[in-house]
Amino acid sequence: MPASAQTPAQAPAPIRLALVLAGALVPLRSEGERPTPVGRDAPECAHVPGLAGLDQISRRHAELYWRSGHLCIRDTESANGTYVDGERITGPTRLWPGRHRLRLAEDVEVTVVELDEFGAPR
Repeated sequence: MPASAQTPAQAPAPIRLALVLAGALVPLRSEGERPTPVGRDAPECAHVPGLAGLDQISRRHAELYWRSGHLCIRDTESANGTYVDGERITGPTRLWPGRHRLRLAEDVEVTVVELDEFGAPR
């Protein structure tokens, strides 16, 4: 087959992730973009029902970001901590969707999900 007839290999589509927080999806920013803040005053979380009234969640509780192709979370000096698999984190921590349990404060469970091409959780 002539080189001009070959189609270039397509790069895989970037993985799109979101948090499920109080039943609402909070899309995470892509790699190379600034971190996604999570908290009562985070604009990305403004649509989450009841979040503003959860005093155990800090105004800017944690942030999620990408480092070398891996999703990471860090606590942003919240009063009640951020937990991965039941352990309070003290520094940047890697997350894998569907593999780790994420919790804000003592009892706010959060799930990291992969989104399909329509923006729905897989």
